[in-house]
Amino acid sequence: MTQGSSLPPLKKNDSKYGLIAFLLLLASGALWFFLKADQPEPDAGVAEPPSAPPTREQFAPEIEIPAEDAAAPQSEDDEATAKPSRPARPEDWECLGTLDAAQIRDVINGPARRQVQTCYERALKDDNLLQGSMTVLLTIGASGSVKAISVEGSLNDSQVYTCVRRVAKSWQFPRPQGGCVRTSVPFQMTPKL
Repeated sequence: MTQGSSLPPLKKNDSKYGLIAFLLLLASGALWFFLKADQPEPDAGVAEPPSAPPTREQFAPEIEIPAEDAAAPQSEDDEATAKPSRPARPEDWECLGTLDAAQIRDVINGPARRQVQTCYERALKDDNLLQGSMTVLLTIGASGSVKAISVEGSLNDSQVYTCVRRVAKSWQFPRPQGGCVRTSVPFQMTPKL
């Protein structure tokens, strides 16, 4: 034995046993290949339907996101207050109404926050490092429906911004006092670990 090895030293006839083992392995591989080639291929028309993909439990259950074409119908109150003194676009309206901060918070912390989170998680599936802040600027009409939405922030993802604009159209706030209201809502988006 050599000093650094725990294996016994090789003898003159040991190489023939290694060669025999290699040839047996080679023969068994060739035999398997030829037997496998003799079997007919399965018929392509008799394929089993794929099973449903496993559900991902790390994300919250999907919340319904309204279709892109869905727009809230304008109420008579909004049309009446908009025509005489306001420009045509809700973003340009001069809003002097008031709405209690607690009422805004109640709407935002309800289904609205879950909808925004769903928009973010959909984009997170494509980019798992997506994170940042987002501010949603809302113009709330006299009836309490959202009339204009603007989204900006460091998140800087057009897919999330488009989805948030779409879901914000469906948010319903209490009727403001004195006409329309403008408010900004901050969101901090970070992936869950």
